[in-house]
Amino acid sequence: MKTRFVSVLVLLFIFINLNPAAGADISDMERLGRKVVSAAFQRLRVSSDASDLACLTNAGYVAYKGKSTRILYDVISENTKISLGKGNLLPVHTRWKDDLWFAFVQKKSEKELPLTYVSLNEQGIHATEPINIYVEKRQSFEPFKKIFGKKAFALVTLANGWADGIPDDLMFGSLFHDHFCCGVATGYFTARFIQNHIPLKNGEKYTYIGAPGWCQDDYLINHLNLTPGKHGYCIMQYPWYRPWKTSEQVYDKLGGIIIRFDPASNTGQAHVLRFDWKEDDFKQFVGLPDLKLDWKNQPWLHVWYNKFFLRHREQPDNFVSILKVKELKTKADFERLVNLGANPLKEILGEDKSWSAALN
Repeated sequence: MKTRFVSVLVLLFIFINLNPAAGADISDMERLGRKVVSAAFQRLRVSSDASDLACLTNAGYVAYKGKSTRILYDVISENTKISLGKGNLLPVHTRWKDDLWFAFVQKKSEKELPLTYVSLNEQGIHATEPINIYVEKRQSFEPFKKIFGKKAFALVTLANGWADGIPDDLMFGSLFHDHFCCGVATGYFTARFIQNHIPLKNGEKYTYIGAPGWCQDDYLINHLNLTPGKHGYCIMQYPWYRPWKTSEQVYDKLGGIIIRFDPASNTGQAHVLRFDWKEDDFKQFVGLPDLKLDWKNQPWLHVWYNKFFLRHREQPDNFVSILKVKELKTKADFERLVNLGANPLKEILGEDKSWSAALN
């Protein structure tokens, strides 16, 4: 009997040494991730092999009890059919010191998107009762705000975007922006227009000026790799809805400035873009011809404008055009557009005296 007991111990020792994972304790962070998944799946009443799910989370960006949360990507992938590769693990850009959170959503049908929000506190893990966050036309966001607070707009727009099957690069830009307003979607068209009509030649580089700047700029910075740290992006504080009025012409629906420049020859072109939101077409799309577009008080507009944009995803020229081009013949021409104190709209389009007066 003693010999048999010793033999079992030896075999167990060999098994553990050949399979280190079999005898190793999982980390506290991994244990936490498993509990989060379990709590969410219990609320949604789904099994671990469900394939119609997505997880929004700020894991990877934030620390939890002073430790990195990036390992939670692996934990979620190992215990569900949710992963970065499948495009349904969606890391939302937040500050390092924000609280860790998760939101699991299921696409049960076209108009059923139950979502449970999982938060952590001293009492443990809390998963909310599922609520259908599918956005109907004229949908009030108040029920979402009562449950999700300030995160309501981000969670609802991103989850609806995922359910609508937005392109991967648009989702990536929206996650970086931390919500999916229709302003991010405009960047999808602007980037493609730039690449189609203003392609780079050998040695040339892009510089984008947000004049005006809006939510699309976060998408452009990512998609075209024009980060401020590499001097590919700068912004001018100018209202996106205000036209630029010179003595000769009124330039409306300004859509930013893209510069194509060759630092070797010090030559290039600066293009002032125009973005047309096609508001009448949108109103026809939603069947509300008398609709007044109140972006602040009607957040449902963002979800449905995104649906409208997605229907026309292959038609960037319908939305973006070029207002004016300025030839850049020297380095000084380029610097007058981007240096401290520059006014690129004035340099390219001419002076707007009403804007100058407003500043004074």
